[in-house]
Amino acid sequence: MIAGGNIIKTTMNRRGYKHRGSEDQLTIRGEYARNLQYVFSKETITSDGVVVDLVYFGVDVLAEKLVMGLYRENSKKSNKAKTEHAVYANAARSIGLLKLTRKSLEKELDKLITPVRGRLK
Repeated sequence: MIAGGNIIKTTMNRRGYKHRGSEDQLTIRGEYARNLQYVFSKETITSDGVVVDLVYFGVDVLAEKLVMGLYRENSKKSNKAKTEHAVYANAARSIGLLKLTRKSLEKELDKLITPVRGRLK
């Protein structure tokens, strides 16, 4: 993806996110960044059901930025949840490619990925 790809993978692994499957299976054509995106996922069990975080990374070549996005949803209906596939968050942030460091990535991810609300089982 970019020279800082290893920074991204190790940072996401430390946060508990996985890049499952082959690169082809979890790389999607991005509408926001107009190029390829890498997607990392993490599941959290709460009192309302299973919450899935999808964090994607793409590069906006024209603006020379790394674009990060969070999509958080309730993927399975539980006995307590009255809605199925409820979207809890859909947000994006970006970092200039020349400013991309492990520290700047961590800082932006802290702002992007908010804690999952609800009691953990």
